[in-house]
Amino acid sequence: MVVPRRFPPFLGCAVLVAACQGGGAGDPSGTAGSTGPSTSSTTAASTSAGTTTGGTTTGGGQDGECILWEQDCTSPDLKCMPWSADPDRVPDETKCCPLVDAPKQVGEDCSIQEYDGSCLDDCDAGAVCVQDDPDTLSGVCGELCNVEAPTPCPPGQTCKPFFENLPGAPVVPICMDQCDPLLQDCARPGWSCIPDSPTASGMSGFLCAPPPPGDRVPMFGACALANDCEPGLACVPADLVPGCTFLFCCTSYCNLGEPDPCPGYDPTMMCVDWQSPDPMWDHVGVCVVPV
Repeated sequence: MVVPRRFPPFLGCAVLVAACQGGGAGDPSGTAGSTGPSTSSTTAASTSAGTTTGGTTTGGGQDGECILWEQDCTSPDLKCMPWSADPDRVPDETKCCPLVDAPKQVGEDCSIQEYDGSCLDDCDAGAVCVQDDPDTLSGVCGELCNVEAPTPCPPGQTCKPFFENLPGAPVVPICMDQCDPLLQDCARPGWSCIPDSPTASGMSGFLCAPPPPGDRVPMFGACALANDCEPGLACVPADLVPGCTFLFCCTSYCNLGEPDPCPGYDPTMMCVDWQSPDPMWDHVGVCVVPV
């Protein structure tokens, strides 16, 4: 019989999508430095610049011409979108932007014009193009949502707010597909299953995220974004990964209901409980050095 191994909760968040995949050094939307290790808990790498607990976002706001989830632009030829003055993937405000003829629907392939953050894409009102190919500025239409709504997204999706703790940036909540980190069952090619937003007791679940702006990072490699690691790996604090010399490094998920594979990576590692508050993830662990 395999005895479940438990560990202090992992606190942290997920990744971003079209608007903030490539945060640079010093940018709290995309650096590991935005949430550092704690002595009482562990902190996963963050790319969304904040946290959400119980459906309430902190920081950020809806400064601009319109409200994304209400689509309250006065003209039917316009749609409410996050907008950035520069191609830095971080929105400055919301704007009423042109709606194309015959727009693409949620779940369909889409494209962005000019630059990522321009607010110009070919998705319908209430949707934004989630970029997964920076070379072609293409991706998939994701539905904008209201995190405070009773059912903000269809079944099987999570309303994930991005930029919620980035001062001056509007919150951009998007319905993202849920997934299993052990199966890595995201349907869209190149996407990976990574941790969802944090809660006080640990991760609330897992969601599908687009590829990182750079190359995928292998086991034990240094990571800064939650989606930097190769599929099946998690980006966790350095003190949990042997030989890690960066703030965060990649390590493998593991199944608590099966024989522990982690000593095969390093004899000091063991499979510890991810401690999601959702009982459906009670079997999910991660290979780390216990502290």
